[in-house]
Amino acid sequence: MKKVIFKTFFIWEYEKEEKWLNKMSSKGWQLVDARLFKYTFERGEPDEYIYRLELLDKKPSTSEGKAYVDFLDGVNIESVGQCRNWIYLRIKRSNGDFSSEDKVHSNLTRIMRVDDLYQFSRNLTLCMVVASFAFLLICHEVDMQTRWSDFLTGFFTGIGIGASVMSLIMIPAMTRNRKKIKQYIRELSVNEGN
Repeated sequence: MKKVIFKTFFIWEYEKEEKWLNKMSSKGWQLVDARLFKYTFERGEPDEYIYRLELLDKKPSTSEGKAYVDFLDGVNIESVGQCRNWIYLRIKRSNGDFSSEDKVHSNLTRIMRVDDLYQFSRNLTLCMVVASFAFLLICHEVDMQTRWSDFLTGFFTGIGIGASVMSLIMIPAMTRNRKKIKQYIRELSVNEGN
């Protein structure tokens, strides 16, 4: 028996997404495929698998990504889906948990990759806002009154406002993300001090 669920998680909510997938597993619904907003589950034994998301440096479709997924398969970790650079992994609970020499280091690496994506998005947004306002100023100074200038003025105004709103929406999430980074760095320094 299969079940398809459409659900939205933002990039910074990967821990929430993992908890949800593991909760579904505890109810006997095992993830077999994941794509953008679409999760396909099959009925199985409760708590049969443990799920984890991993953000790769490169897309899983590249040769490096495929080699990494093949390596994971060799250690009984199965890739059951992907969305851009994210891969959805599962391991049978009977085989143990996802092992990592240093879980704090692993979490820090993952959260810093998310922060890098945010920084890129923020810089791109800033460029879009500046370009939008520059275009609007140029149109106003030149006093261009054509259908194209009216269209482009509306278009760039929309982009500028949309980008500004998106940045404001992301600020609280990225502030929490930064706090987590500081927490993991503190934990890492405590662990290295022992």
